[in-house]
Amino acid sequence: MLTRKQSRELKNQIQTQQLYLKHSSINTNLQEHIVIEILELLDLANKFQVETYFQEMLLDPQTKRIEDYNNCYNKEFFDSLINDQIDLSNFLLNHQISEWVRGIMVDWMIEVFAATNSINDNSFFRAVNLMDAFLKNTYNYTDQDIHLIGVSCIFIASKIEDIQSFGIKTITKKFSHNKFSSYQIKEFEQFILETLNYDINFPTVNDCLQYLSYQLFGQSQNKYVLMIQETSNYILKMCYHDYQLTQYNQMLLAASILGYTIQHYIQIHMSHLIEKIKIQLFQTQSNLLRIGQLELIDYLNCLQKVEELTKDFHIKYPFYRNLQKFN
Repeated sequence: MLTRKQSRELKNQIQTQQLYLKHSSINTNLQEHIVIEILELLDLANKFQVETYFQEMLLDPQTKRIEDYNNCYNKEFFDSLINDQIDLSNFLLNHQISEWVRGIMVDWMIEVFAATNSINDNSFFRAVNLMDAFLKNTYNYTDQDIHLIGVSCIFIASKIEDIQSFGIKTITKKFSHNKFSSYQIKEFEQFILETLNYDINFPTVNDCLQYLSYQLFGQSQNKYVLMIQETSNYILKMCYHDYQLTQYNQMLLAASILGYTIQHYIQIHMSHLIEKIKIQLFQTQSNLLRIGQLELIDYLNCLQKVEELTKDFHIKYPFYRNLQKFN
């Protein structure tokens, strides 16, 4: 953590940078100010300083309890994200379900949660991962089975993540349009739970993404940071549609999404990057690798795949329209 003397020196450096920027053009001034503000928050030493000032200024006991809890249990939480994640590699290998049909189900789940005015994205991510985990541990399902599997996984995920979960009538009438009876859905729910040995609260990629975002930004409510977090969430939903990207390690995929979002956001707000900012941006990528305990070559490979999907998603998957429609 920075000493008060170091904090004052850092503050003076920032003020000097801001005075320098005032002599630039209005657009460049605004762009560079945005970038520097984000990069200050991305620097881990500054993160501790920002959070310390935040606590001292607000004197909010609840905020302090949250910070103390996170600091105390950070390693334990990270270990659980790594050790409790499930293997989803090649989960369609033993089925006659096409990647495209699975993607249609994922896209339909977005519409389902949007139609119920759900603001809890955790339920969506949980439902998709439950479906994939079930397929990983079973055999010989076809495209015709995917609807019952998906509906049942939504039913389970809502019970885990939502304060007020979906009732069975909502599932049968609104989601399955009476295609399946209450008995069929409850019976299949039981079968999914038994297949997964009731291990249904495993970490999702979204959990990893939230963890990394917190480690970089703390509880910052900076509007640019919130925009980065929102964009990362959107890109993660894109990745959940794509079978190949779901094969990556969860922490690696989350880090690649967040790293790409930060890099892309900074680049589109600046036509040129000063050398110091380039160095800070590189350091941000290094921080992601260190926090997630990832290898550079794996990170760069996954980062490239995320970038390719983000640029070509609507061309590659023209029929997956609900992500854009409901977000």
